[in-house]
Amino acid sequence: MRRGPLDCSRDTRWVAGKRLRQSEPLPLYINSTDQEDLYYHEAQTSSLSWGPDEWFWTELFLVDTYFGSEEIHKSYLSNCKKGDGFDPPCGGRITMAIPRFDPREYFLLKLDYRIEQVATEYSALVETFNKRMEDYLRNMRHVFEDDNRRSSMKTLSNIIETTQIFIDCISAIVDAWAMFSRNELSLFTKHASDKRIWPELIVNIKRHISELDRLRRLLLTKREHFQFKLDSYVAFPLLFSTAIFSMDFVTPKYPWAIFFAVLVLTSLLNYVLASQKAGLQTMWSDCKKRVREFVRRGKAVSMV
Repeated sequence: MRRGPLDCSRDTRWVAGKRLRQSEPLPLYINSTDQEDLYYHEAQTSSLSWGPDEWFWTELFLVDTYFGSEEIHKSYLSNCKKGDGFDPPCGGRITMAIPRFDPREYFLLKLDYRIEQVATEYSALVETFNKRMEDYLRNMRHVFEDDNRRSSMKTLSNIIETTQIFIDCISAIVDAWAMFSRNELSLFTKHASDKRIWPELIVNIKRHISELDRLRRLLLTKREHFQFKLDSYVAFPLLFSTAIFSMDFVTPKYPWAIFFAVLVLTSLLNYVLASQKAGLQTMWSDCKKRVREFVRRGKAVSMV
């Protein structure tokens, strides 16, 4: 998550006619109390360590750095001495003056620092988004009417879509660590009991993963809440009609015809209540359209 304007932080790389990494505005800017122009950016970090043994190995580390942290990429390291300074794969958390010869220890160091970085970024993003969702719910608590452009429904759909994006990304990280713990973590525990620093690094990584899982559960709760509001708003006529005809004492002679009649009338009532400033002509056109649909459905039921 970064502050705007977007042109200063979005990815400048293009592949097949679209940006390599996507950037989107954080929803609910208008309803927020922070009133900050915030955007969330797609980013990817890749690490590969390979070699014939623990004494001869190579590290390849790739990270997206297009968020404005480096003004000119070619001159970013122009004043740095080669082989000196901070370790890039570890995010500058350790110096290169003390080399790490053990590839497994170096792997845990990278993972610890980078997972901490991911957890910090997602904490800021999710907590800010959650605050905006809370502000939106508080402002819309006593609003029961939508405008002619269906702004509330569009806002709810955007919130649910954005929440699902964050859930999927966090779930991928948490699930990847869970699979790694089941299959490969023994290489750093059972077969390396003499390594004193490794257990501490693993505990740190697990703590960061737990924080990510907490954020995921928070987003899942919010998604279900907003999904329920959207479903109730859209499907109220059908749910109301189904509830009526599920009662034992409601046994009309022509159940399907009466069911569709109640459904149409309930839909019209819901439309009138949801349309705050709907014109009479627009409402009349919508009524005629719904009546035609009802007659067409009635004919189809009669043919069956």
